[in-house]
Amino acid sequence: MKNKSKFNSIILLTSVLCMSISGCKKFVDIDAPIDSITTGSAFETDAKTNSVIRGLYLNMVKTTGYAFGGPVSVGLGVSADELQITSPTNLYQEFYTNTVSSANANVAGYYWGPLYNSIYTANAAVENIPGSSGMSDYGKKQYLAEARFIRAANYFYLVNLFGDVPLVTGTDYRENAVLPRSSIDQVYGLIISDLTFARENLASGYLGITRLRANSYAATALLARVYLYRGEWAKAEELATEVIAGKNSSGAQLYALEPVLNNVFLLSSKEVLLQLQQPATNLYTWDGFSFIQSAVPNFQLTDKLFESFAAGDARKTSWIKTYTSTTGGVSKSYYSPFKYKISTGSGTAKTESLVFLRLGEVYLIRAEAMAQQNKLNDAISDLDLIRKRAGLVTPTPAGTPQGDLLALIARERYIELFAELGHRWLDLKRTRQADAVLAAKPNWRPEAKLFPIPKTEIEDDPFLTQNPGYN
Repeated sequence: MKNKSKFNSIILLTSVLCMSISGCKKFVDIDAPIDSITTGSAFETDAKTNSVIRGLYLNMVKTTGYAFGGPVSVGLGVSADELQITSPTNLYQEFYTNTVSSANANVAGYYWGPLYNSIYTANAAVENIPGSSGMSDYGKKQYLAEARFIRAANYFYLVNLFGDVPLVTGTDYRENAVLPRSSIDQVYGLIISDLTFARENLASGYLGITRLRANSYAATALLARVYLYRGEWAKAEELATEVIAGKNSSGAQLYALEPVLNNVFLLSSKEVLLQLQQPATNLYTWDGFSFIQSAVPNFQLTDKLFESFAAGDARKTSWIKTYTSTTGGVSKSYYSPFKYKISTGSGTAKTESLVFLRLGEVYLIRAEAMAQQNKLNDAISDLDLIRKRAGLVTPTPAGTPQGDLLALIARERYIELFAELGHRWLDLKRTRQADAVLAAKPNWRPEAKLFPIPKTEIEDDPFLTQNPGYN
């Protein structure tokens, strides 16, 4: 990564502390060179370290300049066959037409930069927490595990969006500025190591009454997803089962599918494993703000997705909003995501936050993993739990062949997880279906499955190479 990105990351860490610790009036109080700015003082106590970790969660969704503040759900949704845009001047036009260039500012500003900025701050925590003399043993265990969870989550999206990427594990900007790309296997190796550490060191319960900080089950769920993507079916099944059966320290069941679809994305949802809360008091989620419009929506469901919902599927009425526009006596309907019900709000009594991990996905992870192992009846049971919750009471036929069942599970992921953090885009790529499914999209080409490395990064790092098909 380039020097500028590293400097921005140092500012990010300092600003995280400024938001949480009184008396911080400016980013840097002295004119020190970048390499002499130290971060050890940020981890002197449990309270200071907690502020850094809280800031990491907040900054992942703070503004549209952060990957999970709208761009992941929107940009990956229009890149796939979930969403279409209504205006050619839309910021995501190149993503919709699969003509993203290496000079596209959104690639650097919405994905590459924000993901690496979060990783940089997580790296600072990983480097400094173990040697802190002022932190408790509990604090070291808790906050180190959370930092590694966050680092893994950001690397998961980096490696799936860009392929081979620089593996940044430290905070020395001079070393980071000249890193080559590491293989996908190497990046996944770090992700698995981080998530394994997190799930073994985080408690089963949550910090506070909401689910805004990762616990052991959140780390386990993300690790189950990683194993699914890696084709390690038995491990994916085992970990998904662990989450589904998850209990708190008192032995009470932690998670359950919400029977009412409109409750799935609430702060009170029993289906949620982890939510990310936008800090602004007048905005609940960037996804809600992006998708909910009072007129013709900027982003609407593709005809293919809308028509994929079966008759009687309650998701079609609960999770999709219809807008009708009449021009010259001719009416036209537009359909947009409506999983989040609030575009903007007021005050601090929020009812929704961005759902980062939820039980519905975990059931579908286990269903796919079991189907891949020819545990077909068990896979059908999990699949039908999701379908039944949507009001589809006709069971999947027993004896459905493996290939057909995997296709049904893929279809269910399409309509259950639509407009949620890019699941469809990532699913099409990992299952090698992208070229066939997206062939009819404007300007589709196989190279479009990976985003380009930002041009400025290539220019500043002599060891960084571009993805095939891009200048």
